[in-house]
Amino acid sequence: MPVNLIPEDDLRMALRPHRVDPIAFEADVRQRLEAAETEREDDLLAGLSPLLKSVAALLPLPFITGCKPTGTEAKLAPAAGSIKLLGYLAFPAISLFLLLGAAVFSIVKIRSIQDGNVSRLDDEQAVSEAVREWWQCHQERAWLVFAVTLTLALIGATWLLFLLYIVSFGLLLCVLASFARRGLGNRRLIAQSCLMALVFLGQIASFSGSGDQEIHFVDQLLICPVFLWGALVLMPFVVGTPRRSDTPVMRIQQRNSVILFFVLVVSLTVWFMNPILWPATPSKIQHYVESFEEAPYSSVSWGHWEIVARWTIESKRNPDLSSARRLLAQEISGEQNPFILGSAFRVGLVRADQIGLLKDYEGWRLDGRRRFLETRPITHLNQMDWVIRASVLRNDLSPGERDFLEKRLHATIEDLSDNSNNVLETALRATQLLELIARPIDRDRYRVRVHHWLRKFHCKTVDRFHIAGGFKPYLAAPVGELETTSYAVELMEIYGVPRDLDLNWVRSFLRPPSIRDSGDRKWIAAVTRDRLNHLPGVTQPTWLTVAYYERSLIAAVVLVGLCIYATVTSPQLKPHSQDSEL
Repeated sequence: MPVNLIPEDDLRMALRPHRVDPIAFEADVRQRLEAAETEREDDLLAGLSPLLKSVAALLPLPFITGCKPTGTEAKLAPAAGSIKLLGYLAFPAISLFLLLGAAVFSIVKIRSIQDGNVSRLDDEQAVSEAVREWWQCHQERAWLVFAVTLTLALIGATWLLFLLYIVSFGLLLCVLASFARRGLGNRRLIAQSCLMALVFLGQIASFSGSGDQEIHFVDQLLICPVFLWGALVLMPFVVGTPRRSDTPVMRIQQRNSVILFFVLVVSLTVWFMNPILWPATPSKIQHYVESFEEAPYSSVSWGHWEIVARWTIESKRNPDLSSARRLLAQEISGEQNPFILGSAFRVGLVRADQIGLLKDYEGWRLDGRRRFLETRPITHLNQMDWVIRASVLRNDLSPGERDFLEKRLHATIEDLSDNSNNVLETALRATQLLELIARPIDRDRYRVRVHHWLRKFHCKTVDRFHIAGGFKPYLAAPVGELETTSYAVELMEIYGVPRDLDLNWVRSFLRPPSIRDSGDRKWIAAVTRDRLNHLPGVTQPTWLTVAYYERSLIAAVVLVGLCIYATVTSPQLKPHSQDSEL
């Protein structure tokens, strides 16, 4: 099929009437750009997604824009459906991270200006009025947010609390970033508000008991310094740039406030980080053992010291026990408490020539001639422990008496039940005494029974202000005790770890505390934690495990980072506009 081609000149000639005039096209484009710019100036929030508009509808815009009119109040009605629900996710962050600080600083600023007899209240009053109107409109939901925040903190659900604020603040940050791209915002105002919110969260985190019902390897009170240091970083954005409305007195007050807050944060950080900055090292533990010169709580003090001293001796550190021996000499010349004597014998303080000074030794000795008692358990074994050890030290036990004592010690273990008191301690003492009289126990014989007790007395559910993960001395006890936990770990050294016992719970209970369990309890936790970490077949937690259990601390760091990022990315008002800041 033939094709007749049209010459190119004819085509140009035919299309020339339809050619756009370059000058007219350029003028039309400029006109459209100017119209778009005018529309953008009239509506500075044009172009926001429906989700961000629903979030922006919850904000008092005069606060964000520094009293700059936006012309968008009628266009920011919350969206419907799922977009509206997502928009309300930002409400907690708006309530806490913006309006709480705005309310406080606006009141303080207005009062300071009034006290200085300066008539520059228009913008401050406008912002304060915007905040007041917001509270009137949303006060029920705002109070609900604060109530939920306090409740989650009180029950120890800090991870859920911080996750809520991270998601909420993330949505708010998207809106603030959109405002910043349009030249809206006030870095100083954002810094003030975030600073107050971080101080508020720091106070909540300082509540004793936060996270005590969960597994943690560091004390959760360390979350408090994280928030306070975040507030300290934001403080230069609040007081760093002087304003013309600031009087010399106000500037001195601001400087003093910064210094005072810095000292407070550093002091609290040192206090809360005490176990990290000054850990219980082996040399410090040995010094504690060697400086045992008095027992203010009698047998309790001796029992605490004994746990630490035996670890020091077993670790081949050869401590100097002269101070403890002088204290023991005073006890022998006095009351001769059987529990104190038991601790002294287990550590090896008593010499054979001192046994003759023990007035109750002969009367308390177990008489192997009473054969009808060989199937009876030894009642109050913890009190009789020193008598058996004294008999071994003086070599007063014949082979027949050792056999008799062996049967009674086995009967003592078999007589223990879940309802007995001090089950774990009694089982440990009987096991140790069988080893001492050269009748070592068959571990397989009692392994199932001991593992059952370890699981039964392990406490993972505790009341408020108590730490979970320890072992209870008896079933009715509301919380685990440090001494009983030490006995449990020693039993696991002998009988092994039950398969379904999560040792991370025990590690959590033995974690170095910030302000609790001070004194000798600090050393007990340290040596028991070392025994736990050296149990046969036990591995250390991986970094992923640590990150999972310390998710509250990580979330707090992320939340502080979001506050700093929101402040830094917010536009700084020009010098001529600084008088309108709070």
